[in-house]
Amino acid sequence: MHPVPSGEGCPPGSAAGGVVGTQRDEEAALALYEALRARSRLPGGSPPSPDELYAAAELDEAQGGRGWRRLADLGLVQIRDGVAEAVDPDAALARAMDRYQANATEQLRNGVRLQRVTEALIAVYRPAVQRETRETREVAVEFVSEPRRKQRIRLDLSDAARERIDSMHPGPMPRIEVLEASLAHDRSLMERGIKSRAIYPMSCLASPKYARWLHDLADAGVELRLIDHAPFDLLTFDSNAALMAADPEHPSDTLIVVRGAALMRAFRAVYEDFWLRGRPLAHSAGGGTEDADAVTTQERVIIRLMASGLSDDQIARKLGVHRRTVQRAIAKLMERLNAASRFEAGLKLARDEEFAGLFTGV
Repeated sequence: MHPVPSGEGCPPGSAAGGVVGTQRDEEAALALYEALRARSRLPGGSPPSPDELYAAAELDEAQGGRGWRRLADLGLVQIRDGVAEAVDPDAALARAMDRYQANATEQLRNGVRLQRVTEALIAVYRPAVQRETRETREVAVEFVSEPRRKQRIRLDLSDAARERIDSMHPGPMPRIEVLEASLAHDRSLMERGIKSRAIYPMSCLASPKYARWLHDLADAGVELRLIDHAPFDLLTFDSNAALMAADPEHPSDTLIVVRGAALMRAFRAVYEDFWLRGRPLAHSAGGGTEDADAVTTQERVIIRLMASGLSDDQIARKLGVHRRTVQRAIAKLMERLNAASRFEAGLKLARDEEFAGLFTGV
């Protein structure tokens, strides 16, 4: 247990916490972190003062302050009952990943706002700019609502593609009969030498029929990746055109057709970012079963700590979460493994190749 040095305890990302520090700040933070952990392992005794903590890390007050702000920014320190405690790096990583996942809804709203802003900028303000470059003048945006015309545009752009067609589909998924009927078209693209990539929601694996269709699509030659969240439907054809829903919340309504290199670079960059975040289908379980990749970051840390023999209370303290959170994660894991006890779950984890890497890879 350690007291909070003056000016410390800033939440990650706050103005006082700052952003990524200099190399000296990183070195000061590491020295302070090691000193804080060393003090926590000493039996008994009163918590050290800030000056004692800085002295143990061989830092002056200015260096210690910057080091502390860096630790707060990384989530490696937490304040409990007015006393500073070091946070395990795995726990800090789990919290950071949880914060990222919690932002998925906000990312979706930002995607909707981006579409509306893009529409206003392109359809209203861009034409009003008197001095446009040649590349900008070549941008064309079209809004299509009639169903047959939307289908005709998709087919025409597919036929005109010469190199690559990439797509992103956040869901909900169309009827499986519609998807199966489109396989022939996908195979014809592969026969023409067109490279194709597709991003689909991870939830498809929960349905045997959609999981089977994904594997059929992969067999046809389409590269697939799965992602937890995506903001909107997007299809890109070479570097010439892109299709997306005017309103991501109602993707079947109006279609936006964008042509021209000025915006295509941005859409390609967006797609590449989500492609890098996705998980290859080959690394995901088929037929709706979960695999090691389906284990959350926090669950990975809990598995490792549980395998080390720690109790629920010890794991909770180490992660800085409530005991019930740990118990729910372990119960979910036991259900996944069909284990009647923690001991049986541990045995199954040790034998299961899919989980074996969690004990050394976390």
